[in-house]
Amino acid sequence: MAYNIDVDELDSMAAAVEHNDIAQMRVANIKIASINLFNFIEPPLAYYDFENIYSHGQWQKKCQWLSEFLAHRQPDIVGFQEVFSPEPLKRIASEQGLVHFAVIDAPTLISDYIYRSPVVALASRYPIVEISSVEPDARLVAAMGLSSEFTFSRKVLRATIEVPHIGKCDFYVVHFKSKRAGLALEPKLIEHQPLGFDNSAPAASMKLHSETQLLTEQALGRWASTMQRGAEAALLFNGILVRRQASKYPVIVMGDFNDSLTMGALDALTIQGESLHSNDIKAAGLGHLSDAALAAVFAQYQLKDAYELFIEANLRDSLTGNTAFHREHRAATHYYGPKGSVLDYILLSSEFDASHGRSLAQVVDYQTCDRHLVRPEYERDAYSTDHAPVIVELALRS
Repeated sequence: MAYNIDVDELDSMAAAVEHNDIAQMRVANIKIASINLFNFIEPPLAYYDFENIYSHGQWQKKCQWLSEFLAHRQPDIVGFQEVFSPEPLKRIASEQGLVHFAVIDAPTLISDYIYRSPVVALASRYPIVEISSVEPDARLVAAMGLSSEFTFSRKVLRATIEVPHIGKCDFYVVHFKSKRAGLALEPKLIEHQPLGFDNSAPAASMKLHSETQLLTEQALGRWASTMQRGAEAALLFNGILVRRQASKYPVIVMGDFNDSLTMGALDALTIQGESLHSNDIKAAGLGHLSDAALAAVFAQYQLKDAYELFIEANLRDSLTGNTAFHREHRAATHYYGPKGSVLDYILLSSEFDASHGRSLAQVVDYQTCDRHLVRPEYERDAYSTDHAPVIVELALRS
């Protein structure tokens, strides 16, 4: 029997099948991204200084870069940092299907049209059912010996989102304190006795004083920033624990951490039960639990780096013979001169850890989108961002 085949009809059918496949993937897989936008501010507003104003053309290029990134990568939920102008960001996100938007703070006006202290924001393809900021617990602030005036350097945004097939999830968008020193001392606070110099030579004495002043400011300022960042991480973790105990919602933390997770300042965010001293466990009234029961108790509160979960999943697949996997060096998300660092992270609770018996989804892909940093094209990337966005893809577990 012969059939007349209409090529246009076949193309139409193929397109329909592809559309359905994409639609099914959209339901089954969830993409989460974190993007530091690097001074996202609409002219004629300026950031930090009156000279820092984008021209109309520069601003259009910055917006176009972001729009094309979202269109190409198609994330479902995005956490943004360094936002001075939330309204144009909301518009760009909405044009790419991220129609739900959240922001809980506003940048600080210095004078006239000059702003500082950019804020974080979140855009989502799925409904946002609750928005809140995370505030440090005053009792814990006092117990840590911090000033009663202590607060997060940038307000932390928590958005509860109704994620398909998973339910309500708490998303936290953070931008921790930078490593920049930011400490200026009065000259009289630093006493020095120049050695090897004639006191009758004021120029030499003044030069030494300037050098010691600068080095002291840098040393103390960087440590002060580290202490601020560490306190922010620990107090945020407490806020996450309290909320998680009450809501039982899965947790996703994303943003610019301004430090490596392997450094001590951020230890609190990924603390594990195995690192706790047995005496502390007994003092907490948990000494009667078996090792397995204790691990299960702590696992429900533990946060893991999405990248590490992706690596673990690939290693498991390679051990079962499904794929061949070789771990490569992790791509940097920020460069200071030639030196690269991983500063941007997405952390996930146990619901997204495939090794956890009750997980709902697992990490199937992790991308560091660094083309504009390592292979930039001026016309396309000149006004993009100085950070590499990170994207994690989650697949529901059957």
